[in-house]
Amino acid sequence: MPEHDILQKPISIAVVDDDANVRTGLWWLLSNIAGIHCVGTYANLHEALQGLKLQTPDIVLLEVAMQGISGIEAIRPIHLQSPQAKIIVHSNYEDEEKISRAQQAGAAGYILKNASAPDLYETILKVYQGGTVWPLGYNEADLEALSHTNFFTRLAAKARTLVKKVR
Repeated sequence: MPEHDILQKPISIAVVDDDANVRTGLWWLLSNIAGIHCVGTYANLHEALQGLKLQTPDIVLLEVAMQGISGIEAIRPIHLQSPQAKIIVHSNYEDEEKISRAQQAGAAGYILKNASAPDLYETILKVYQGGTVWPLGYNEADLEALSHTNFFTRLAAKARTLVKKVR
């Protein structure tokens, strides 16, 4: 989608995170980025599903490690209720299993909580435009091909991916 189209219609986004400080901080940050409109913040899946009945956002920024049902387990129910919403998992953990499970569940991206505001914006924009965003070395093809190999084979493949990106 061309940049001028994005400016005509703000990207709507909802935040699902069980930490009130994170929700508030993300709401403030996202509400102050031109071209993005935060339509809601929710503490858990139940609240999110109630809010998404009223307004489906373009993007759902979803914490991976919530109390009760995890963010990864929440992906499918959110997709069932709001199939047009694209989900970006937001996490403190760069964990291969979590990333792989998020991909398999249908997430469109995975970003670490320590990412900069410009990186978060770029992730949102790319996912909104139909792309996917995964941590360096974790693209879908690499994970699928490596899912049945041992740890050292996966580690070597990730190192090769990193070397290619540095060149």
